[in-house]
Amino acid sequence: MNAVFFNTLLRRTVCYVLFIPCSLSVALPSVAETRATVLWYLEQEAGNEPWEVRYIITDHYLRSDQGDGSVDFVLLDRREKQIYNVVEDSRTILNIDGRGETGKRPEALDIEVKRSHDSDAPTLEGQDSTTLKLFADGELCYSSVVVEGLMDDSRDAFEAFADVLAVQQQRSKGNTPAEYITPCFQARYLYKADFDVALGLPVITWGPKGEHRQLLRYERDVVIDDALFELPKDYEQYQPLAP
Repeated sequence: MNAVFFNTLLRRTVCYVLFIPCSLSVALPSVAETRATVLWYLEQEAGNEPWEVRYIITDHYLRSDQGDGSVDFVLLDRREKQIYNVVEDSRTILNIDGRGETGKRPEALDIEVKRSHDSDAPTLEGQDSTTLKLFADGELCYSSVVVEGLMDDSRDAFEAFADVLAVQQQRSKGNTPAEYITPCFQARYLYKADFDVALGLPVITWGPKGEHRQLLRYERDVVIDDALFELPKDYEQYQPLAP
């Protein structure tokens, strides 16, 4: 599934008190809000132009969209291990159930994650980064630069997202053409889908076919409207076809 991933929605409430003789004051309904960490990444798939994606992360949810006014979005319920991909045009919600296991890695499949430290690699808040390279049967599959110990709750949300997708990938493996189930495919999307986010917050990630993802900016303790974590009630929900 290629989820459409979507600038910080800061909702500020300004209260005006009007003193009008002989009038009754009316209290405006309050907007339910929560505080979140918001991260912006520049993402690019092979052969496509890059686009900016916003991630809003709370202790309960991860929402990704393209900023204020986005009608299409992806929502992860971290507690229930459910991903919802909301598409306005079709008025549908694809529900991916992450409850389950990815299964045991085939003994013949050799997966390795190599770590290195480069003095020229980017740092965040004074913390050094680690370069990770994912190999399967000796072939380089994916690379990522992460910062350990920074915004661990955001890192944990990204890991939970990867894990849900891995469970679904295992469940739908029977629908995947055999020619696509390569060692790198199994490493990247099944058995080591969290190879980087299990260790640290991704700063730069790239693949051999031109895939690229780079952290642009982030902000902590942002006030967010709780409505952003609600699913449209009149959309049709469906799940991926079982094999």
